Amino acid sequence: MKTEAAINEFIQSRIAGDRSPLTIKWYCQRLYRFARSCPELPQKPEPIEAHLASLDCSPAEKQNHFNALRAFYRFLRKRHKLANPIDLVERPRGEEKKRATLEAEELWKLLYSAANLRDKAILTLLIDTGMRSSELAGLRKQDIKLDTVTVRGKTGEREIPISEDTRRLLAALMAQDEKGEAVFYSHKGQPMTRNSVYRTVSTHMRKAGIQGPKLGAHRIRHAFGKGYLVSGGDLRSLQNLMGHRRITTTEKYAELNLTDITTKHHQFTPLRAAHTAAQESFFDKAKAVEEAEAIVKGE
Repeated sequence: MKTEAAINEFIQSRIAGDRSPLTIKWYCQRLYRFARSCPELPQKPEPIEAHLASLDCSPAEKQNHFNALRAFYRFLRKRHKLANPIDLVERPRGEEKKRATLEAEELWKLLYSAANLRDKAILTLLIDTGMRSSELAGLRKQDIKLDTVTVRGKTGEREIPISEDTRRLLAALMAQDEKGEAVFYSHKGQPMTRNSVYRTVSTHMRKAGIQGPKLGAHRIRHAFGKGYLVSGGDLRSLQNLMGHRRITTTEKYAELNLTDITTKHHQFTPLRAAHTAAQESFFDKAKAVEEAEAIVKGE
């Protein structure tokens, strides 16, 4: 079986399954590169291992190639009952990297770095909801409700609650342009794209003095996910808010930084509970002694 033909069939199945254009592009970039290395579909693990070994990329990107191949071969096994050699290939080892997020002070600085209404609305909406930049760029006026916004993401449509401050900013922004359908427009009058949202956010991050290579909306998304859990939110609700297909993706936001862990340690350490119990025990004994003395005195 020709590898390219098998990949074409797989990609068509993803399109039929209503995967997002970005997801389709992600698969295409990796799988068609595999087809160039292996024109005939490998039925044994050795050609796949050789392909992965030949990739000149980061450990994380090599894992992406492996994940794409795994999904591809699982599809072929299910549809054509073909052998699945990927199960015999060891997953490339990736670097464990901590997700770049933002602290409360950085979020505050970011909010107040925007002077115009559009940019303030963009930053406020991202911080309030954790939505993706592509979801924000695709917002239409009819998507803005009284307490929620409707977004179209990787897992389809979903409703995300918004705060009163966010709703007011969006209402004021939409009142400026009553003709267009989109909520956010570029300075040239065109609906904003995912890339233009990224440029806007990164500009304000630099203005706010935020450092690091990741200066886009996804960093705000990570901050939202972490902050939601730190403040007491539950994983299932966060999964729905962020539009994750799998709960395992959401669970990554439970990896808190040292500051959060320290705060929770001070709050929940068993030593604190032990001290509390000791104090309660002391006061109970003191009261018991007073009552006994009163009885002896005939009071």
